[in-house]
Amino acid sequence: MRLYSGPNNGGKADLLGFAELTIGGAFVIKDIRILLSKEKGKGGVFVSFPSKRGSGGHESEYFDIAHPITVEAYDKARKSIVEAYDKARASAVTA
Repeated sequence: MRLYSGPNNGGKADLLGFAELTIGGAFVIKDIRILLSKEKGKGGVFVSFPSKRGSGGHESEYFDIAHPITVEAYDKARKSIVEAYDKARASAVTA
C-alpha cells in the first residue's frame, strides 16, 4: 500500500489524498482517490477507484478503469486503504 498527496490535491477540499493498491505482488491499481464524504449522515472517509470521463456524447459520465468486482473485495480494499490513511495521518500528527 502506498499513500501520497497530489499537487495541492487539485484544489479540492474533499480530496484527502491518493493510494496505490498492490494485489498479490503482481498487480497494482494507481490513482485511487481518498475523499471526505459530504453526504448528510455519511460523514467520513471513502474511496473512489480510478475512472475516466466519457467521450462522444457521454462527457457527463465517468467510467471505471479498474475496481473490485465483488462487495467483499471492495470492502477489503476500502478497509485496507482507510486504515493505512488513518495510520499515516496519526503518525503525521505525532511527528
